[in-house]
Amino acid sequence: MFRFSWALALACSLVMLTGILIVTRDLAITNDIFKDGVVQAEKVNDTTDDALSAAEELPGADDALIDSMPEVTGVMGSLSNAEVTLATLADRLATLGITLQSADGPLVGIIEAGKTATHRANRAAIPVRTITGTLAGTRKTISSIGSELDRTIRLARTIESKLHLLLLLPTLPSGK
Repeated sequence: MFRFSWALALACSLVMLTGILIVTRDLAITNDIFKDGVVQAEKVNDTTDDALSAAEELPGADDALIDSMPEVTGVMGSLSNAEVTLATLADRLATLGITLQSADGPLVGIIEAGKTATHRANRAAIPVRTITGTLAGTRKTISSIGSELDRTIRLARTIESKLHLLLLLPTLPSGK
């Protein structure tokens, strides 16, 4: 029995030591979890402090928001006016586009007429040069005819003056 009590005491001691080791291990894990929880709580605390600091600034931001509402309303009114102005401009541009399209046909006609007139003028340039050359030759001919006419007038005056002299001379009886 003595052996049995020693065996029982030894078994109980081993069970106790194993239990203590398990409890110690569980305490170490619990301690690590607790430390991690403390770190997380500190982060939550810092975040909460930051949120509270930001919350203290909310009334000022709210007041600024309320104070800026007239400007926002004014900007909205300006944007609305700009939209109306742009719509009017779009209508006018559409009208201008229609007008330009309707003017396109006549402008094409004018351009074609201008091209045709230019082509005809270019074709007429050769006859005009010929006419210019002929007129230059005619001018020379007229100049020479003018000289001849001047000489003829001088001769006519000479003849006329001689005829006048003859009229003043007595006439001779014709041989009758």
